[in-house]
Amino acid sequence: MRDHTHREGADLHVLDDVAERRLLAELVRVGEEAHCTDARLATEQAAWTWRLARPRDDGVPADVSVLHPDSTALVGRDYAGLTDMFPAPPRRWPARTGLVVLLATGKDDPVTWLRSGQALQRLLLHAAGHGVMAAFHTQPLEVPHLRTRVRQALTAGQFPQVILRLGHAPRVRALPRRALADVLG
Repeated sequence: MRDHTHREGADLHVLDDVAERRLLAELVRVGEEAHCTDARLATEQAAWTWRLARPRDDGVPADVSVLHPDSTALVGRDYAGLTDMFPAPPRRWPARTGLVVLLATGKDDPVTWLRSGQALQRLLLHAAGHGVMAAFHTQPLEVPHLRTRVRQALTAGQFPQVILRLGHAPRVRALPRRALADVLG
């Protein structure tokens, strides 16, 4: 996987150190809390989330995850409002966490963002070709002071672009997609 990301000028940092994973888990949790308490971000997430009663061709179905957002070491986005319905988080299941990786770059400008997106595409295609699924945990990268902490502590000064968990998961239904003409038109 590293070869695929290097071809686009990005580095793949595998977090196998327990202390690093704990730190990242805390930063993801704090980032998710920041999103939940920011009215603008909560409104944006709600706009992209839809219920089965009103399906759309884009966005995220509220029931996309069958697990409580707090059921892995890295909390997930709470599209279904499970943390409101069941505020006490369930027991953590670290075994469900999978391989935790950070995609990082030496620069942080528009050209580098494009190249890191291409690196991510290569990584995801390679993973999918081997039956590996990905879960995104970018919450701390969307909060400037948390992104700085990730950069200082986990990527050797490189700019973190994406945080992923990679692993095997139960099959899920295909999500709707907009028609190509709608996206490019």
